Amino acid sequence: MRNLAVLFCSLFCLVFSLGSAMPLEYTLHENDKSKTLTAILATGVVEVGDVQRLQSFLRKLILKKNIAIYLGSPGGNLYEGMRLGLFLNQNRIRTVVEGGNDCASACALAFLGGSDNDGKPWRSSSTDSRLGFHAFKGVAGKAIHLNEVQSIVADMLLYGKQVSAPIDLLIAGFSTPSEGIFWVSNSDLCSLGIKLWSNDTNRFLCNN
Repeated sequence: MRNLAVLFCSLFCLVFSLGSAMPLEYTLHENDKSKTLTAILATGVVEVGDVQRLQSFLRKLILKKNIAIYLGSPGGNLYEGMRLGLFLNQNRIRTVVEGGNDCASACALAFLGGSDNDGKPWRSSSTDSRLGFHAFKGVAGKAIHLNEVQSIVADMLLYGKQVSAPIDLLIAGFSTPSEGIFWVSNSDLCSLGIKLWSNDTNRFLCNN
């Protein structure tokens, strides 16, 4: 039991090592020129308050038929990542990781909230971008009680259910040490129902 507690403590403590970086910054993406797409670029570190900032940003826009957020972030706060994913899911906002960008850790959790106008999952990556999951680092010198660990595990599983996330991705995160990242392969993206865009051919290789 003690070994299990140590394992889960290492998996699910929040990441604060990125706390000194800039929180997510929201700007219009170049694809916003489309007449039917409101395109938002979100870059930086996932931090508490990002959902409120996104809400404020959206209020200033004249929203079009479809909304998509283009994510580029190394991660950040676990719970804010899930809150962001829920917000995207509830507001029918698609998620994209475009070519050359990484979306990892808390960003990858937010990515799972992508949804189309019918409330169905809509998540897209590309052949030269990376989507990564891993365990969360603990705070130096701060212990976490097993009950807290169990609560965090339950919250993550509930979140996955709420956004219809592929359970295999959560399992991959649980199984990957905090110092490493499980980068999802292109073939796995397709098999998990995530759209895969090829910048070489300018078309979707899989469009589930």
